[in-house]
Amino acid sequence: MRIRRVFGNVIVVAVAVFSVLFASISPASAENRELTVKVMTRNMYPGAELAVIAAASNEMEFEEAVQSTIESVIQSRIPERAARLAAEIAETKPDVVALQEATIWKIESESGSIVLDQLALLLHSLRAAGQHYKVGVIQKLTDVQLPGVLTYTDHDAILVRSDLPAGQLNVLGTEAHIYEALMSFPVLDSEIQVLRGWVAMDLKIRGARFKFVNTHLEAPLAGLPETAELQFAQAAQLVDDLQGTNLPVILAGDFNSDAEVTKYYPPDATLSYEHIVDAGYVDAWHELFPSNPGYTWPLLAEGLPPGQEVIPIERIDLIFSKGPEAIWMARTGMEPGMDGLYTSDHVGVVAVFQILNHCAGHHFRAGRSDLHLAR
Repeated sequence: MRIRRVFGNVIVVAVAVFSVLFASISPASAENRELTVKVMTRNMYPGAELAVIAAASNEMEFEEAVQSTIESVIQSRIPERAARLAAEIAETKPDVVALQEATIWKIESESGSIVLDQLALLLHSLRAAGQHYKVGVIQKLTDVQLPGVLTYTDHDAILVRSDLPAGQLNVLGTEAHIYEALMSFPVLDSEIQVLRGWVAMDLKIRGARFKFVNTHLEAPLAGLPETAELQFAQAAQLVDDLQGTNLPVILAGDFNSDAEVTKYYPPDATLSYEHIVDAGYVDAWHELFPSNPGYTWPLLAEGLPPGQEVIPIERIDLIFSKGPEAIWMARTGMEPGMDGLYTSDHVGVVAVFQILNHCAGHHFRAGRSDLHLAR
């Protein structure tokens, strides 16, 4: 579920096609592929906001909000967007993919049920494109049941390549955690709790061991400063939880915290980001492109006239590392297809990390501690 704070009516809209050119380093020329790992983070976009339903103050508004949500989900064309994401993955070929908002919608009608399972559709599209990926870890999050009408279930997940030569990629372990600080909001006579958490995989890839983490932090809500406090508490728990690992870490996800102060949002929008950086995590994009803001959200906004596009004004889809060094990065899904369809309301981010120093027998420095990988 996507809830963003908007101050006044500020949203930047442009008629012209938005395009930002960025410098890049060829990973093939920069380093030997056998000594690197490629990762991607992608918010899949559920196609509608539960906040619309939450805003209903009576039965009539509730019914109208539910119908509006169903129409928005259908119109977002989830199957086609899954195919577009599969094409992005086929083109970039990441070793691991962090997915947020991998939702399942079940819509009931007189003619029967419609099930839109984003993760299942993505895996089907990947197979159709000749790509080999499997679910490494998945976590069920917010689950909303409106019996006989609508079901919404959110997930975070990590995909891993399953076609690498034997021994090149081994899953050493997985874990999933729910944050203690969680948002909830009333819906008529009931309440919806928004579950957030983090999932991780301990991996050995091309001789190097590291932990790959995926998270989706709470989004601050306009007029409710406590939601920003919840987000910071989640970021703090994430940092604390990861202190126990003896592995280098690559941390990816939708952090809902701006990587830098912009004129659109107040300084506290960066607090969670700053806390993660202060804990010793390196923002890979900033490290490679310090003068390029690399904005990732939003690409879509409801209610815009045809032909108008939204210019991203935040960089909230991030990849951090503690140990591995980023040597190449790019954004994906910045332009719509010929049919005007975007993969998501978020831009995807792909990064290549050097992992030679994290093979057995090598030392590396992570934050203030020297860690050594056991054989």
